[in-house]
Amino acid sequence: MLKSTTRAAALALFAVLAGGCSWFKDRPPEYLAATEAPRVKVPEGMDQPPERNPVLITVPEMRMPAGDELNPSPPRVVNTGGQGRTDAFMAWSAEGAYLQVNYGTDEVARRIGLSIQSEGMDLLSEGANGGYRFEYSHAPSDPRAWWQKMAFWTGGDIPNYSGVYRTRIEPDGKGARVFLMQDTGQPASTGAAEHVLGIFMEDLG
Repeated sequence: MLKSTTRAAALALFAVLAGGCSWFKDRPPEYLAATEAPRVKVPEGMDQPPERNPVLITVPEMRMPAGDELNPSPPRVVNTGGQGRTDAFMAWSAEGAYLQVNYGTDEVARRIGLSIQSEGMDLLSEGANGGYRFEYSHAPSDPRAWWQKMAFWTGGDIPNYSGVYRTRIEPDGKGARVFLMQDTGQPASTGAAEHVLGIFMEDLG
């Protein structure tokens, strides 16, 4: 008796499900019964939006990386993680790495001049707006341990950032940006900028 009741209930449930599927399958799509509504009538004088002169927004084009900028290694001097707790930190722009300082250009120029002298750099000339020209002598040290130095085949070239550089200071809101340029006026390499501006950062921060 129990088997018969269970079988009858299962057959009834199957019939309901099969009927439901066929009902959904045979039901025509709703869009077939749709009709096109008349166009909205816009009051006179409001059918055309007022003409406005377009505003052209331009941004400086990012230059393609070159030289040691293609090196995927992290910055060799400092990262920007502590920028909220210091007055000077390294940053990046379309012109390359620069030193962001949280006070005005005049004060930044004065401190850059003092830093050049205190760090033993040779100040060659001083231009307008903190445009210093100086010579930096870099004495790189090998960071490897003695046992690593024995494996001479594993050691790479240690960069030497000695040379004549120029600084360019630009206002940035209430702060300033300090760029490092080669003596030719071209931007210094990323490695040189991180190294030399990192020295200034320690004095200005």
